[in-house]
Amino acid sequence: MNIISPITITSAMMTSSLAEDTTAAWVSGTTYAVGDYCHVVATHRVYKCAVAGVSSTSPELAPTVWVDTRPTNKWAPFDIYTNTAASTVTSLTYVLTPGYFNAIALYGLTGSQYSLTVKDTAGGTVIYTRSGYLYEAPLGWYEYLFGAVKPVDKLIFTDIPIRPDAEMTLTITAATGAAVGVGMIVMGDYVSLAGTGEWGGVQYGASAEPVTYSYIKTNDDGTTSIVKRHAATNLRLTIAMPRAEADAVLQSVQRVLDVPVAWIATNAQGYAGLTTFGLGSGSMSYDSFGIANLSITVKGLV
Repeated sequence: MNIISPITITSAMMTSSLAEDTTAAWVSGTTYAVGDYCHVVATHRVYKCAVAGVSSTSPELAPTVWVDTRPTNKWAPFDIYTNTAASTVTSLTYVLTPGYFNAIALYGLTGSQYSLTVKDTAGGTVIYTRSGYLYEAPLGWYEYLFGAVKPVDKLIFTDIPIRPDAEMTLTITAATGAAVGVGMIVMGDYVSLAGTGEWGGVQYGASAEPVTYSYIKTNDDGTTSIVKRHAATNLRLTIAMPRAEADAVLQSVQRVLDVPVAWIATNAQGYAGLTTFGLGSGSMSYDSFGIANLSITVKGLV
């Protein structure tokens, strides 16, 4: 079991990306009507006007006049929700220089292909590169010939060489005019919660629980009303480890109890479902002189 403890991305770390947003930037002294939208570059948020009139106070400081609605398009992948995605058409590129990192997790992907490149410094030598298609390979000839394409909406990279001033370039492409997007970019430190001994890890019986926050109501006559909303994935699993490592692992969990992070049960093929971005909690049981077990529950964020 591993986590990617995320780096907080700042404006200084972003050297290339999308335009801030499709809405206009807020300008002091402008007259706004109810329902007008604008964004504030300092907060990277989009606001909706709730009270018409001349606006002289920045929206984030006037909550009775402006309603905070969402992150700007450029900064959508860096909040705590995978459903707030940066989106455009044909091609999307982010160039980030966050300093030390050894892992990247991408969620809410839309498009046909991706390319990920890491250089040792900005504009320097390539030290890591990955690319591929954003759909699953067919299981057989029937699925290849007649099955629907199954998109891949998350990717995780955990073998990135560490450099103090590394530069990451992520590009997502699609056919001309087709939608591309990314809901979450998590860059940070890849930390093991299974200890560092010769044995231990996630036990069989781990579960992934897809949950929906759609409004579903069954009427008296048996008909059902469904209002689509976002979905998430919760995880439940147990990690076995040498008892001598239990205290250090427990401290790692304590440090991220109120911090959304990427949780990755295993890198083994066939277990991609056992990963999510969310808030974790757990309990450590010291079962014997040589064995400890950590029970983890992760509440996935939408």
